[in-house]
Amino acid sequence: MLVFLYKFFWRAILGVVIGLRYLGVKSNVPDGPVIYIANHNSHLDAISMMTVVPRHRLHLTHSVAAQDFFGNSFFRKWSMENLVNAVLISRKRGANDVDPIEFLDGLLRAGRSLILFPEGTRGVPGSMGDFKRGVGHLASRHPGIPVIPIYLDGLYRNLPKGRAMIVPFGGNLIMGEPMVFSDEDVDQITSQTQKAIENMAQQLRDSNRI
Repeated sequence: MLVFLYKFFWRAILGVVIGLRYLGVKSNVPDGPVIYIANHNSHLDAISMMTVVPRHRLHLTHSVAAQDFFGNSFFRKWSMENLVNAVLISRKRGANDVDPIEFLDGLLRAGRSLILFPEGTRGVPGSMGDFKRGVGHLASRHPGIPVIPIYLDGLYRNLPKGRAMIVPFGGNLIMGEPMVFSDEDVDQITSQTQKAIENMAQQLRDSNRI
């Protein structure tokens, strides 16, 4: 079902109807666990990123979403878990709550891949906020697992915050080169991954000026 949804249905909607351009997407994505990261402005972000996951890894790839937003109704929770293959984590920890980093660490150890939005929430349309340190914690615990940066441009216009209807305004999904860390600390990884996506955004702006 996930292969049909993302390799046929959503790829057609995003590519043909919306006009999303896929740039730098490689067929030889490293096999095994991967941490995909991207800027975050739209609920289409996770869907668009799932369309570039190798089909044999789709069922093993989980978008990380907010429990307080997507878990507040049965239909929304069911859709995220079954149609997006997401895992829901709480952004507010109680005394008895599982540490989200420990939970996600367990998924990586089990051979799963993750889609993370290091800003932590959808930010101001068209801009990127500072990354939180979650990606740094996870990548530092798994130095052999590649982090693949993806820059998403314009999807906030196709499904603006607070809207339910998708409109065809185009956009870009740009996949960067895998980043493999060894002895970098949490802050270094967090800074380097944010810089990688900022550089991709700047390169796109520069190319649009030519």
